[in-house]
Amino acid sequence: MTAAAVSGAVAAGIVGNSFVRAAAAGDAVGGVVPSLVVSPATEEEVAAVLAWASRDGLAVAACGGGTKMAWGAPPRRCDVVLSTLRLAGVVEHEPGDLVCVVRAGTPLADVQALVGVHGQRLALDPPHGVAATIGGIVATGAWGPLRTHYGTARDLVLGCRFVLADGTVGHSGGKVVKNVAGYDVAKLLIGSLGTLAVITEVSLRLHPVARASRTVVCGPLPPADVAAACRAVVAAPVVPVAMVALLPEGTVLVQVEGTEAGVAAQVEVLGSVAPLSRVLSDAEATAAWEHARVLAWGGDDASDAADAVASVAVPRAHLDALITVLGTEATRAVVLPSLGIAAAQGDHIVALRTWAASLGGHAVLHRAPPDLASLAWPAVADPAVTLMRAVKQSLDPAATLSPGRHLGGI
Repeated sequence: MTAAAVSGAVAAGIVGNSFVRAAAAGDAVGGVVPSLVVSPATEEEVAAVLAWASRDGLAVAACGGGTKMAWGAPPRRCDVVLSTLRLAGVVEHEPGDLVCVVRAGTPLADVQALVGVHGQRLALDPPHGVAATIGGIVATGAWGPLRTHYGTARDLVLGCRFVLADGTVGHSGGKVVKNVAGYDVAKLLIGSLGTLAVITEVSLRLHPVARASRTVVCGPLPPADVAAACRAVVAAPVVPVAMVALLPEGTVLVQVEGTEAGVAAQVEVLGSVAPLSRVLSDAEATAAWEHARVLAWGGDDASDAADAVASVAVPRAHLDALITVLGTEATRAVVLPSLGIAAAQGDHIVALRTWAASLGGHAVLHRAPPDLASLAWPAVADPAVTLMRAVKQSLDPAATLSPGRHLGGI
């Protein structure tokens, strides 16, 4: 038997013949095609797969819905893709506590449908979120316009269960909002691109669905006026749950929520401070926010990595400069004005990274063709990278999990 056949037989003995297959080009991780795709159904099977891979020196990459497998640097090697799609379903939902516990392979859309029955939602709206799984969203740290008010997965994940590279099962956090006991490993796993552990279960904080919601669009405006409009909205007595400036379109979208009276009052304020503003219908608003979520990513084709995409962050005092620079250096960009953060697509990511650093900010590469990824993911001698490398060495000393996929070759 070939080495691949032997590996397939071992994996089949763990998860069953029907859930092991030869990998295809569509299973590539950052352009690297593995040999096998293995689909465990339980945490115990995940542990067994990782213990086998660690013992045999195989490199493993976890995959959920596959919408962000082009994120990060190309791994140095990848032998097995561990699919979490069979690890699906809601374990627990406590509507009164605004908390739910879900398995990592559960699609975001399924979670929203379940908690929506109780007038609740998970306030995450990442790009390509319909097919994205909870574990994948957490592992990539993906975010969308709702970050304006609700933050990212770091603000909504209360705890998780995970499996280390050697098959050891662990857990961190819990099912309550105030939980500070112990070392918060769950926070380390958010945005780690699966390089530290495979997430199997996540506890999430929910929010009630507001009674009323309106979206106001401002523009299109000349590039020089976009920043001024954003500053006016940020300074106004309104509380947007989502606010973005779309470049090069020159439009600003603002979503406000609350009671009918409260929303009407905020819309009136926005109309007085935002130029060329109008209130969108519900259908128009849905389409506008879908467009905003994927604009910087080049549409709904999550596998299209022709252009690099990065998050760029600078101190909010430099908002004008951020919008001006992205207007010239990025092909497309979605800016969150109140946070000084943007998702930008284009060929000048390295220049953007250098520029952001000069202002005390940073750029995080999410997706890029291999030639650019090698430039934009340097093994920098930064204290944060050094610390993360030490964590990797502690949790995965044999570099079994997606070796090299994270910043600094981690």
